[in-house]
Amino acid sequence: MKFEVPRGGDYAIFQANVMISKSPESQESLKVGAAAKAAGVGLQTLHYYERLELLPKPKRSATNYRLYSPEAIRRVQFIKKAQAIGMTLEETKQILDLKDHGREPCCQVAELGEKHLREINVRLAQLRAYRRALAKSVSAWRKENLSERHCAGEFCDLIERLPIGRNLSKKIV
Repeated sequence: MKFEVPRGGDYAIFQANVMISKSPESQESLKVGAAAKAAGVGLQTLHYYERLELLPKPKRSATNYRLYSPEAIRRVQFIKKAQAIGMTLEETKQILDLKDHGREPCCQVAELGEKHLREINVRLAQLRAYRRALAKSVSAWRKENLSERHCAGEFCDLIERLPIGRNLSKKIV
């Protein structure tokens, strides 16, 4: 039996021989291994998302296997996409909770996106400053004859002389 899961605009088709359950209480459902594979995550990730209540508790088969619906697979794929753009699991849970309660989450998603973009810009500025400082240091180190040099400092003064935090853009040599 084939199981279709939307991915982007396409459908990925998974062949799941004995993994699919067609019991009366569950429409086409997948056991945990097949569900994890279909969603592109590990088994423990599904269990972790359940514990965090990002995923509703799945139905159980007569033999007590977890049975995941196509909706659960799509939900996991959404969670992974949200993580890929910098959303935390808590933020993603808030978005899913809004949707689960019939509210539109897009305004919150846009606000979170703007917040994450500001954070990325700050981090990029810090990384650029660090890169400039490190480039100056490396350039100065090249000019020294390091093979004949005796390290000063407790560990290695080349690293110990590097500025930290806000002093990053100061000249170092």
